[in-house]
Amino acid sequence: MATDFERALFARQLEEVLELPEARRWSLERDESIPLQLFAVMHPLSNPKELFKARLRWRDLMKAPSLKFIDMNTGADNNPTAWPKCFGFRPGSLDACLPWTEEGHGLHPEWVNSAANAFPKVEAPVQFALLHLQSSLDNSYQGRGP
Repeated sequence: MATDFERALFARQLEEVLELPEARRWSLERDESIPLQLFAVMHPLSNPKELFKARLRWRDLMKAPSLKFIDMNTGADNNPTAWPKCFGFRPGSLDACLPWTEEGHGLHPEWVNSAANAFPKVEAPVQFALLHLQSSLDNSYQGRGP
């Protein structure tokens, strides 16, 4: 359950993230019924016509968010073709095995105590997640999931 502080911080961070130069490439949408959730439509730099809708959801704003890709036609979160093939993304498993995702930490509980893979203490977790997601698309995109 999100605290009032987390809700206020999340809203402020969304306003700030829209000021980033990278945000011109994004379409961000909030679902007010789930306080710490954000949908982001993004594309890889190498293929601007290839759009992906990511759902970022935090249980705790200071911890790694859950990452799922959403089928833009149906809204389903269980379609492997909605996932980009990028380093750490596993379309066949519908998860991302990366240190900045909740799913990655679920797969690797040992990361909590790892200097290299623990989720860092960041001042702007929304910006952190969006920029990491965009970086994955820009630097390791290899097409759509199977």
